[in-house]
Amino acid sequence: MMLNRVSVIRLILAGTVRFAGNRKLKIYGTLDCASGKRMKMENRVFFVSEREAVELGYRPCGRCMREKFVFWQRDHKVLNKFKIKTL
Repeated sequence: MMLNRVSVIRLILAGTVRFAGNRKLKIYGTLDCASGKRMKMENRVFFVSEREAVELGYRPCGRCMREKFVFWQRDHKVLNKFKIKTL
């Protein structure tokens, strides 16, 4: 569902939307991430939870979610090493 800017801001202020992502790069992070604030508006997507972002195939941001990114990167390398496909 496409929401206008005012609707998105209301959802953020209400605490409903907690994460943002880059549609093109498939990366998600916190709403206050410096990298996220620089992305093009047309690439922005919003998530209610981290789980939602991950289930949609997004990976953690290496800047604002460093620890989770390191774990994702490690797991991703293991999967690639053994040629294991994920859904």
